[in-house]
Amino acid sequence: MRLGQLVLDPAPVRGNRDFRLVLTSRTLWLLGIGLTSVAVAVQVFDITGSSAPVALVSLTLGTTLLIGFLLGGVLADRMDRKKLVVLTSFGASLGFVGLAVNALLPTPQLWVVFVFAAAHGLIDGIGESALTAVVPSMVGENQLTSAGALLAVTTQLGGIVGPALSGLLIGGPGLAACYGAAAVMALGTTGLLVLVSPMPVPPAEKSEDPESPDGSEGSLREAFRFIKGNRLISSLLLVDLGAMLFAMPSALYPQLASERLGGGPELVGLLYTAPAVGAFIGSIVSGWTATARRSGLILIGVAALWGVAATGVGVSTELSLVLFLLGVGGLADVFSEILRRALLQGNTPDRLQGRVGSVWLAQAITGPSLGGVLTGFAAGLLGPGLAIAIGGGVCVFVVLLVAALYPELRRASVVTEPADA
Repeated sequence: MRLGQLVLDPAPVRGNRDFRLVLTSRTLWLLGIGLTSVAVAVQVFDITGSSAPVALVSLTLGTTLLIGFLLGGVLADRMDRKKLVVLTSFGASLGFVGLAVNALLPTPQLWVVFVFAAAHGLIDGIGESALTAVVPSMVGENQLTSAGALLAVTTQLGGIVGPALSGLLIGGPGLAACYGAAAVMALGTTGLLVLVSPMPVPPAEKSEDPESPDGSEGSLREAFRFIKGNRLISSLLLVDLGAMLFAMPSALYPQLASERLGGGPELVGLLYTAPAVGAFIGSIVSGWTATARRSGLILIGVAALWGVAATGVGVSTELSLVLFLLGVGGLADVFSEILRRALLQGNTPDRLQGRVGSVWLAQAITGPSLGGVLTGFAAGLLGPGLAIAIGGGVCVFVVLLVAALYPELRRASVVTEPADA
């Protein structure tokens, strides 16, 4: 493999004005989300002096985000997707302005923060579902992995740069300035998306399922029926779910740092940062995914690697090794996300892209939360190290079991053209 094949493949942005606009707008969108996620947590804690309301506002946002994903998937398959993403990004900018105004009041109101946080979760979910749905038809099947890698870079940039920039703004001009910057970014997103070509409603197709009841077209029920009937799509979601339920140990980082690694809050921050750094590096060197011919087998391997890395984190007491393994896990996770996205979108009809994508996004939100409950309960019985190690082992077992039961996954490949000599 040549060095150039490792570097992030920019092919989808060459000569594709619409995808460049979507990619840039998504970067601004995620930076704004990074700003507000930190700002809301800081403001709620400042108002209440307690962490419980911070957790509650996070739960509120997560709940409405989940609803937004599912609602957005249905809307994205029923209306012009450009109009949908433009409306949601503009709506987000209005919400950020509302938060800024509240922050400027002599006595900011907690209920206002909760209302706007809930509205933002709903809007963000709808907008992200619609943006996810537009990419396959925009770039074409042969560039889905490259496009997924570029989208992964925007996710990592938003997750790393957004919170860091938020800290600078909150410590300097203040919370209102932080919300104001997010509003400007959302307006910038709106302006860019206005320039995108229209994305009309995908043409309806007659269902091939004789058991499909009349009137189910355009519904979530139709999407779930498609997922159930398509073994490749089912296997992709099962592999993803196995990793999220059993090998997402972030909820245990504080306990792990204190009980096994002998550190405090600074160490906890390093534990959270290491996977993000690995994921960012992985997205930069993901050019090879665009030409990988056995995408399904590679996906199985990198998903299992994440579980192996988690097991290593659980059994290790050496900080440098733990951080390295978390970085490896983040790298494996982003490779898995890129391949999984490409296979999922490449094997889903355009008329179902919104709804099937929304189910995947919804799973990505609920899976880690449920996994955190499982690992937290296990840690209370076994300790954080053993709980993480067992979870990683279970993840590997689930991945290999799905691979054994679903030959469609083992045979799957995004690349259909013969590789150039």
